[in-house]
Amino acid sequence: MDQPKEKTSIQPRRILIADDEFLIRWSLSQALSQEGYHVIAVEDGKKAIEAAQSQHFDFIITDLVMPELGGWEVLEFMRKTTQPPRVIMMTAHGKEDTERIARERGAWAYVQKPFIIDKVKQILKDALSGGAVPSLNLSYSPS
Repeated sequence: MDQPKEKTSIQPRRILIADDEFLIRWSLSQALSQEGYHVIAVEDGKKAIEAAQSQHFDFIITDLVMPELGGWEVLEFMRKTTQPPRVIMMTAHGKEDTERIARERGAWAYVQKPFIIDKVKQILKDALSGGAVPSLNLSYSPS
């Protein structure tokens, strides 16, 4: 007879999503929650920093251009915390050198909008399994 498997008490990884576009926040939150992540979503950089001051996140997925404070300010703040999360920058307003600048400033990954949610899921899975740093430009062009 098979023995019942012991349940382990592994805390789900915590993700903070900061994006001023409701549909981006909602779709990422839904998709990542279904994968077992604990997700909190906010609409600007100021609220992202406030959330990070009161709780720890393993990952921050932030838009680059938002009202109040943008992704660059969020990234800078997160890098100064005692346990900095991995920051994934995303934007629809990137220039040729935006991904290089993101890397130099400490972003763990860069995603060009529009993107496929499966690409973001793969970035997170790779990070948790100790995989290589992802290719920074994960843009998607619908055919």
